[in-house]
Amino acid sequence: MTVDFSYDPVSVTDEATASGRTAEIFQDIRATMCIPILTSIWRALASWDDCLERTWSNVKPIYVSRLPELILPEFLSQIALSTPQFKIEERVSTANLSRTDLLDIQQIVNAYNRSNTLNLLALAAYITPASEGAPLVLDASFQNQISFQNETSIPLKPLLPRLEITDQNWRHVCETNTLGTGVTSNVSSSQHVATLWRHLAYWPSFLSLIYEGFLPQQVSGAIDAMSSKSTSLAIDYGAEIARSFNTHHDPIPDRAMAVIQGYVRSPIQVARMVVMGHAISNWLGTLD
Repeated sequence: MTVDFSYDPVSVTDEATASGRTAEIFQDIRATMCIPILTSIWRALASWDDCLERTWSNVKPIYVSRLPELILPEFLSQIALSTPQFKIEERVSTANLSRTDLLDIQQIVNAYNRSNTLNLLALAAYITPASEGAPLVLDASFQNQISFQNETSIPLKPLLPRLEITDQNWRHVCETNTLGTGVTSNVSSSQHVATLWRHLAYWPSFLSLIYEGFLPQQVSGAIDAMSSKSTSLAIDYGAEIARSFNTHHDPIPDRAMAVIQGYVRSPIQVARMVVMGHAISNWLGTLD
C-alpha cells in the first residue's frame, strides 16, 4: 500500500487565515456539520479556483438531511479496531499528561471523528450511484436526538502550523502518521500528514503512546484490513443514502471530483483516520 493523496493536508489552505467567500463557506460547513474545525478535504478544495463553492453547493443537502448520522452507529459498529493492550491510565504519569491534557485530547479526537466519519459517508453518497430500495427517512425522535447532541460544541486548541512544531515533535507526528499507511521509512517526511496527528502535536508523549499501542495492529495488518472494510462499507451505505437525492448534480471541476474520489475510495486517506480516531476514542474512554 502506498501513499496516494492527491493533495498535501499540511500545505493546503489554512482555515484560520481564510477570508472572503472561502471563510463564509468554511463557516457554513462548520455550522451545517456542527463541528468546531474543518478537516483537510475542504481546505484542499479551497486551494483551487471554484472547487470549494461548487462542491459544497452540491453536497450540502446530503449533510443537511442528517441521513449520514442515521447510518453512523451501524457503520461504526462494524469497523471497531481493538485498543492497545495497556490502558491509558497506566501511562498517564510517565507520559506527563494531566487531566486537562486528556480532556483537551478527547475533545480534539471527538471533533475529528465526527467530521471525518460524516465526510466519508456523505461524500460516498455523492459519488456512488443509488442502490435499489426506498429512500431513507428520519423519524422525529431521531431528528430531535441529533439536534440535542449537536448543540454542545467546545472550542479546541488551535491547529499548529508546521513552523510552530519543533522538529523533534514533528518526528512524533510523522511516526504516528505511518499507522495504516504501510509506510515505515522516511517518518520525518512532511507530506501527507493527517491533520489529527498535527493537532495532537501539543502532546508528543501521547503520540508516542498511540504509536506504541497500535503498532501491533499495524504489524498484523489489522489497521489496513479495517480501513479497507471502512471504505467498502462507506460506499455501500453511500448508495443507500443516495436514494434520497437527485443524482443529476451541477458538474464540479474534474480536479475536485478526483480529490473526492480518492478521499472516499483510498483506505489510507479518511478511512484509516475514521478507524484510528474511533479506536483512540474508545481507548480514552477507559479513563475513569
